[in-house]
Amino acid sequence: MRTLLLSIVVVSWAACAPKVTTTPSTLDEDLGSRTRQAAPPPAPVADRPVAPPGKGLRSGTISRERLISVLDAGPGSFLRQLEVTPKKTGERFVGWELVQLIDRMSPLFDVDVVPGDVLLAINGKPISRPDQLQSVWDSLRTANQLTAQLWRGNTQLTLEFLIEPKI
Repeated sequence: MRTLLLSIVVVSWAACAPKVTTTPSTLDEDLGSRTRQAAPPPAPVADRPVAPPGKGLRSGTISRERLISVLDAGPGSFLRQLEVTPKKTGERFVGWELVQLIDRMSPLFDVDVVPGDVLLAINGKPISRPDQLQSVWDSLRTANQLTAQLWRGNTQLTLEFLIEPKI
């Protein structure tokens, strides 16, 4: 059960916005006649060395029954457990950087994530916009695994959890 909750927290982590933002956002209406551009692909991770093992789990198994119950509840309850901020390289969005775990009893403590880690993608899909998060969230109902790509400083790490039973 903890592994399930931990994996979903990682997905929800991507949906969080910073608690406080000091930069104004641009609304679609403000863009005028420009067409909506496709999201950039996830940042490449192959050119970084693998991060040494940390404090927690990088793999495990998630019960599909528990996963479905968590997905049915929606991401809101998980969003209260952590704070993230957009991570950029120049003006380019890279991923969501973990600022802090708000709930010290969070099951995220069992996963190998620490403040400063940057979540790049879930199951190979970027999660920079709410519609991308929703797509990933919905896809987990029929997924057989949950894989999260992260950066830790100048290194990379991957969290891989199997979802069982398989579909």
